[in-house]
Amino acid sequence: MNVLKILKWLDEHFEEYILSGLLIVIAVVMMLQVIMRYVFNASLSWAEEASRYAFVWSALVSIGYSIKENSILKVDTLVESLPAGLKHILLTLINLSVTLFFGYLFVNSIPAVQRVVMTGQTSPALKIPLSWIYFAAIAGFFLATVRSVQKTGHDLRVTTRKKGA
Repeated sequence: MNVLKILKWLDEHFEEYILSGLLIVIAVVMMLQVIMRYVFNASLSWAEEASRYAFVWSALVSIGYSIKENSILKVDTLVESLPAGLKHILLTLINLSVTLFFGYLFVNSIPAVQRVVMTGQTSPALKIPLSWIYFAAIAGFFLATVRSVQKTGHDLRVTTRKKGA
């Protein structure tokens, strides 16, 4: 398998595999916790924490996925009521604003995570470095920025083709 095929596969499926894996982790851990609590009358000290951290990761990774799938929450009543020319200009400005917003969050999440790394804190039950959990912000905002850039480029190409046709 060559590098381009791998990159294409990652571009098409990266987030959905991560999100699917995290959903499986949450479901299995919670099911195990329910079985332990109601069948064996004992609970797992780490189950709630593991599920919470998997949820945090899934929430942040899903931002990029929702941008990629064009299913991000938005109110587009104003945009849809505009003539085609203004609509494309406004959509481009919105896409650029979203890209800048997530780029800003990505850049500013790095020093925040670095501060957590410096503390060396670990989670109470799992004893994993909290920096692994906070790294979800860097990963999620990076993916959101990349997907926003891709969406902006795609929309600009579509608009250019429509004008040329």
